[in-house]
Amino acid sequence: MKEIETNSQTPEQLLRFLDAQLAAQRARTKKPERNRVVFLVSSLLIIMAGAAAALMMLEQMLVNSPREGIRSPQAGTVSDRKF
Repeated sequence: MKEIETNSQTPEQLLRFLDAQLAAQRARTKKPERNRVVFLVSSLLIIMAGAAAALMMLEQMLVNSPREGIRSPQAGTVSDRKF
């Protein structure tokens, strides 16, 4: 049979050991948090740049599209029409 090992550390030593482990764990989790912020901000900037490009393309398409109800110069002038 395997004997259970007794712990020779005092409660204060265990407490210090656990504090050190918690500090190390917090240090590991803070690094991805900063990377996450950078990722979210860069994603937001990319989305805004894409939206701005789409709006500029839409505006250019609307400027170049023929308008209904407004006669183009090739359709004839008022003097060409018969009444």
